[in-house]
Amino acid sequence: MEVLRHTEHGSFSIPRPVLTLGNFDGIHLGHQALLRGIVEDSKRMGGKSVVLTFEPHPLTILAPERTPRLLLTHKDKLRLLQSFAVDVVIIQNFDQAFANVEAEEFVRRYLAERLKVRKIWVGRDLRFGKGRRGRVEDLMRWGGEIGFGVGVVDPIVLAGVRISSSRIRTMIEHGQVDDASRFLGRYHFISGRVVAGQNRGRLLGFPTANIAPRTEVVPLDGIYATFLEVGERRLPSATSIGINPSFGPGPRTVESYIFDFDGDLYGQAVRLFFVKRIREERKFASSELLVEQIRQDVSNARDILRQVEAGGGLLPAK
Repeated sequence: MEVLRHTEHGSFSIPRPVLTLGNFDGIHLGHQALLRGIVEDSKRMGGKSVVLTFEPHPLTILAPERTPRLLLTHKDKLRLLQSFAVDVVIIQNFDQAFANVEAEEFVRRYLAERLKVRKIWVGRDLRFGKGRRGRVEDLMRWGGEIGFGVGVVDPIVLAGVRISSSRIRTMIEHGQVDDASRFLGRYHFISGRVVAGQNRGRLLGFPTANIAPRTEVVPLDGIYATFLEVGERRLPSATSIGINPSFGPGPRTVESYIFDFDGDLYGQAVRLFFVKRIREERKFASSELLVEQIRQDVSNARDILRQVEAGGGLLPAK
């Protein structure tokens, strides 16, 4: 997959580009419908599938107080786009000057003249250009005048709920990671690095990998059944998120106990996939009661993850 930057730097030589555009935070099922559209059409038309995305998130410029925490790091977003066989990603710098570009100018100057698009796939609720005044109907009218096609994907609804990045973000922040996975088409994961911890788990007989997350959206405090990915290995685990109240006030941590594992992960980059929340975080009166509960949590997590592995699971391609 080729990664390019900034459409204002001149036209790109991309053969017969079929394009979709947006922030694509989470790359949920709605985003995936757009990606399938550009990949399938580009193959049929003998061209290249192109994703035009923005950095930073547009709300950082338009309404900083409403800027969301992101479901994916920039690196993870690119990695997932590549897994969907996207040919080219263009990362457009979103600043105040770009925000002030009128919708029609954006279509004619950026999409038509510089990118020379043959077809564009968008969501039915697309809003673009200065003041978000551009609509799908405008895009279709201008496309007819200029000579490119427009494919439209209607909002995807599951169990009466419309899929959106904001809805998924709320689910995860409330610990509903299994519900979020249905909207994402995969398990939510955080990327980070294993760092030194307090070694409390080791003293209790359950050594943990202490993960410093780079991903902004971390699930609600509690105990989760998880897979920890390091290199090419995906390791079943039970993860605690919280302040470890049984040991007194402390910082919020993400700690994973990896089943049947004896190794050193310090300093390694990992991804942690959240399958299901087992329980809330609680304070225990003694270490004995805590250890008893940890044993039960590990047993529950093993059962959950065995079912996932038997059924194929929702993990993205490596």
